[in-house]
Amino acid sequence: MILPGIAYLTTNWRILQLVLFSPLVIVLLTMFCFLPESARWLMSQGRKEEALKELQRAAKVNKKSVPGDLLEKINVETSPNRKNMMDIFRVSYLRKLTLIMAFNWFAATFLFYGLSLNIGSFGLNIYLTQLIFGFIEIPANFAGLTLIQRFGRRICEAGFLVFGGASCLVAIAVPKDLPAVVTIIAMLGKFAATAACSTAHVYTAELYPTDLRQSGVGLNSMFARVAGILSPLVRLLEVYHYSVPMVVYGIIPMAAGGFCLLLPETLNVELQEITVIKNTINGPLGDQCCTEGTDNKS
Repeated sequence: MILPGIAYLTTNWRILQLVLFSPLVIVLLTMFCFLPESARWLMSQGRKEEALKELQRAAKVNKKSVPGDLLEKINVETSPNRKNMMDIFRVSYLRKLTLIMAFNWFAATFLFYGLSLNIGSFGLNIYLTQLIFGFIEIPANFAGLTLIQRFGRRICEAGFLVFGGASCLVAIAVPKDLPAVVTIIAMLGKFAATAACSTAHVYTAELYPTDLRQSGVGLNSMFARVAGILSPLVRLLEVYHYSVPMVVYGIIPMAAGGFCLLLPETLNVELQEITVIKNTINGPLGDQCCTEGTDNKS
């Protein structure tokens, strides 16, 4: 939402790039100073003293105390054979869900960038359209994360993708002399794409067992980045017909939504191979080191 305002006031694109890049430098410099390491990870690596320091830091912020023998009571299960991304493809059911979820991530991101980078063709002022598209992501994320707790991950992910794809196809049928209508329909598509992306993050993490969860999410995220690369290139197909890009943006998410129905539901289902670590530290910083729970409702 801030970006169109900055772009409107900064007419030189080189200066605009510098303005947009500057905050990232600040983040990179401050990240190493303030972000703590995961105490759970430190424990799994046998670095108990460093883990204790992080726990003490979390306890101090949350105004709690850490028992001196806390780490001796915590038993972190470690496997001598560390898992990697290739282990995902050695298990048949993991291969299946990875292929489907990768397609889902690809389709959701493909639709997201397809609409976001295509605002110049909707007929309204590009700065106003971008402002609207930025704002719509706020209710989209809240709606997505609320609906998946009521109706489940699978049906919501499929519904968001199908609805977003259908919005692109409907927008083709609207006459070009009605730019406001086209923008509203595209805005609904962006709403669905944003909700699909946020749902995919939650859904994917719940589908993989604990020791492969990080690799699974990272692998699927890679396909999302591929979609981000290919999405703007689809606009080149408009040399054949102006409607071809929107048809492609519409069909792929709808197909992914259909395949999504083949996945298992994970709402209120116990996470696979989860290791429960009980701790005595409560609070936002305590959660980062010792999360506990046997279901994925939270």
